[in-house]
Amino acid sequence: MREETVRLGILGTARIALGAIIPAASRAGAIEVTAVATRGGKRSRDAREAAPGAEIFDDYQSLLQSTEVDAVYIPLPNSMHVEWTLKAIEAGKHVLCEKPFSQNANEAEKAVEAARESGLTLMEGFMYRLHPQTLRLEELLRERTIGEVRQTIAEFGHRIDDPEDVRIIGALEGGSLGDVGCYCVNALRLAFGSEPVRASAFGRFAGDGSDEELAGVLEFDEGLGFVSCSTTSARRERLEIVGTNGRITLNAPFRADKAGGTIEVQQADETTVEHFDEDEPYEAELEEFARAIRERRDPITGPRDILGNARTIEALLKSARAGGAALELRTTGRA
Repeated sequence: MREETVRLGILGTARIALGAIIPAASRAGAIEVTAVATRGGKRSRDAREAAPGAEIFDDYQSLLQSTEVDAVYIPLPNSMHVEWTLKAIEAGKHVLCEKPFSQNANEAEKAVEAARESGLTLMEGFMYRLHPQTLRLEELLRERTIGEVRQTIAEFGHRIDDPEDVRIIGALEGGSLGDVGCYCVNALRLAFGSEPVRASAFGRFAGDGSDEELAGVLEFDEGLGFVSCSTTSARRERLEIVGTNGRITLNAPFRADKAGGTIEVQQADETTVEHFDEDEPYEAELEEFARAIRERRDPITGPRDILGNARTIEALLKSARAGGAALELRTTGRA
């Protein structure tokens, strides 16, 4: 790998790849898109237009064999994340995989262990974690601005009307928890700074098995977290963290990059509000990925987050399919 720049290959031509990652890479000095794999036709033309300097491959495996690629970005449907992560690791490539990395704890553990054994960097694509608003939230939590966290509510929902949208197709592990609820899970774990010990959820499922609506409760040693997500509702997005001495509320915790956001801190009779611009979290995500590779360290949203998210998502889905039964979370396996 060249020391100055990470050469990135992209598996597929998903909208997020063409519309967000490739433009962000053009601005990030540490990343260069050198290859894109497509399935031919219009997708090849779209890839050439988005990344005119990149080599275009007609299949994913050929890209993985390229000596001009150091790392890969995987924006494929959820059901393909682990499969192609393992193939990329076998080919000696670092991996940045879109969220959710996996809804299966065992599969996530296999991928994390493979990356560890190969000395390769593995990162889950929760770009909101690199937005200045989230970095400020982490600072407030470290400073115990509202005391000890006792309850956290995370909501994220919107309506997807296209039945062919991969985000809601059950066979591809689509559904509200995988699409937007995974942000809520990640944020609850961030707020408490620990892993949940039990999970319970209720859901409404489509005929193909995908969850259209899901509401869940996560029990942490320190308190309770509440998840609410949907792919059939009007758009909503909120994070509220309640502590022993106050409350923090974010009105756009996950997509502040779209129209900005605010952090409101309430303590007794005093309220302060901080405003954040749209900013560009995808560029920051790529820069963090490249730094982690160069510094041979785990990135933000690396193996520990990957395993924590996968275990929690799996438990919530199992509980919802079992009518809300409370499930203990497995915490075995090395993070």
